[in-house]
Amino acid sequence: MEDHEKIAAELLEWIRSRQHSQYTITENEDQKCRSLTLKTEFAAAAVTIFYLEYTICELRVSDHKDENVFYLHFELNDLEHAKGLFREMEECLLKQKEDNTVHVLLCCTCGLTTSFFTMKLNEAVAALSVKMDFEAVPYDKLYETAPQKDVILIAPQIGYQLNKAKSILTDRIVLEIPAAIFSSYDVLGLINHVREAIAEKEETSSPHANDVAALAETSGSVLLVSVINMEGRAQLAYRVYDGKDVVMENQIVKETYQADDIVDVIGSVIRLNDSIETICVISPGSFTDGHLTYEKANIYDFDIRADIEGKFGKKTIVLNDTDAIALGYSQKERNGGETAFYFLPTGEYCGNIGMAEHGTIFGNAGHMGGMQLSAITDILTFPKNPYALARTPEGNIVLTARYIAGLITFTGCEHVAFYAKMIPDEKELVEELSTIIRKEYIPEIVKVSSIRDYLYDGALYYIDNRKDQ
Repeated sequence: MEDHEKIAAELLEWIRSRQHSQYTITENEDQKCRSLTLKTEFAAAAVTIFYLEYTICELRVSDHKDENVFYLHFELNDLEHAKGLFREMEECLLKQKEDNTVHVLLCCTCGLTTSFFTMKLNEAVAALSVKMDFEAVPYDKLYETAPQKDVILIAPQIGYQLNKAKSILTDRIVLEIPAAIFSSYDVLGLINHVREAIAEKEETSSPHANDVAALAETSGSVLLVSVINMEGRAQLAYRVYDGKDVVMENQIVKETYQADDIVDVIGSVIRLNDSIETICVISPGSFTDGHLTYEKANIYDFDIRADIEGKFGKKTIVLNDTDAIALGYSQKERNGGETAFYFLPTGEYCGNIGMAEHGTIFGNAGHMGGMQLSAITDILTFPKNPYALARTPEGNIVLTARYIAGLITFTGCEHVAFYAKMIPDEKELVEELSTIIRKEYIPEIVKVSSIRDYLYDGALYYIDNRKDQ
């Protein structure tokens, strides 16, 4: 038996021998792969070994809605490393404590009006054995509570907030409670209203793709690996390009981010696409001569470029994520014109700044973010605690306006683009900015709806035009 097959057999045997009391294990096998399925009352996980030219291990956890909450694949060549990743997957599996109950959130001005209605709704679903539960919150708690819910119901008296809620909570069902149902406390009417919305969403849902099975059929010359801090999770994504054509793309979801995660992704993709000539790593944090420092992931002065080049023998380029976004936006939307880009992750009070013009990043603009940028909060005036401001759209507008005002003052930039999921559009941000600085000094402000393509476009341009790394 070859070494990698021996490691795979030992890993599967080790998992089977654990006999964990909180999940059951079943096994499946065919010519191309072997897999173990771990099931709890609330979720399922799969450990799949693909026997290709190299042995690839895929770890996946799906929640009660069959949505991926953990996904990772890597080359299986070190048993202890694989055990460590399995334990991380297992921890994620056991955290999934939700059953197939639909969790509904009612929101009104202060929560009092909806509290009585919520009590009646919970009494009704209990009597009818309907798998729903209801909770009421005031509007200022909506956006910190909504991520744990499936359906968001806006009371008629704050119906003017519906479009804003829909534009922010794009991965949730968001509805206004019909006035006739709300005014009469029609519990059955509201339950059916929710059921109809869920059924409509399910009709438009698409199944998961078989990510790893497609890997062996593709090849390319450039591998981009990106890390984006999004809603408290690390999203590791990659694309493989053959020229300008995308031949492979995938996203890996983890609750934590370590430098080894990037190396694992690169290893598994390189083994299946050895024609890759260049690797580009795009990450939050500061890069200095190929060394990455990213405090939130406990990465300090790690020479990631040398590490990757030493392991895989491929030319490696490293780039800050917001710098890449700024460069991609400048080239795609402004024909290389001056651009300052501000990225505020959901739930954080301090974002990141990148700046680009004529295909050049302004110095190490990506250093202007996270812990570095938060240092200027002492000289900014906030009407409330910035951590509290980070929880609402109105607070996000206040935070972003303060930081962009500082950016305008320090740089005199003529165009600012921003991504902040909690801010529906640029209009309210410009209004807030005008309370800080005079309107004639406010440059063009544009909100973008997505940053992934700008990030990849910026990285590709950087690779093509910066050969000095």
